[in-house]
Amino acid sequence: MESKSVFLHVGITVTDIDKFVEFYGKHFGFELKMRGTFPPEFIAGAPSLYRLKEGSYSDFAFLASPNGIVLELFQFNELLPAEQPVWNRPGYHHLCLRVESVPEAYKEMSAAGVEFYFEPKQMGPNPGAHWVFFKDPDGNMIELQDLKT
Repeated sequence: MESKSVFLHVGITVTDIDKFVEFYGKHFGFELKMRGTFPPEFIAGAPSLYRLKEGSYSDFAFLASPNGIVLELFQFNELLPAEQPVWNRPGYHHLCLRVESVPEAYKEMSAAGVEFYFEPKQMGPNPGAHWVFFKDPDGNMIELQDLKT
């Protein structure tokens, strides 16, 4: 039997779920679909997965983009210090979101205090296609592209 897969969601541990719900809703139209808590008993039931001390718990939320991509957010009762991803180290290092206009998103988000790594750049030979990277509320690297043809 041939296995086919469909991309469902990305999980992100955050410091403040409310801040992420507001940020991704305001700038990208994500909607809160579900919110709850994984109690200590749930976390303790999968010790090799979570590797957390006894009594740990996590609030969680599902945010859906207008096209159905979901961000699964986790806010644990005890967090380790965050480290910025490094490009040349194996593992995940950024998400990419498509927007209507990178220059317009950059302008609006910069005015709202969002920190960008650089100003929008033209993507390849297409003068209508742009890309840029910014930091979300916890400093995660997020790329924006508009890929106009």
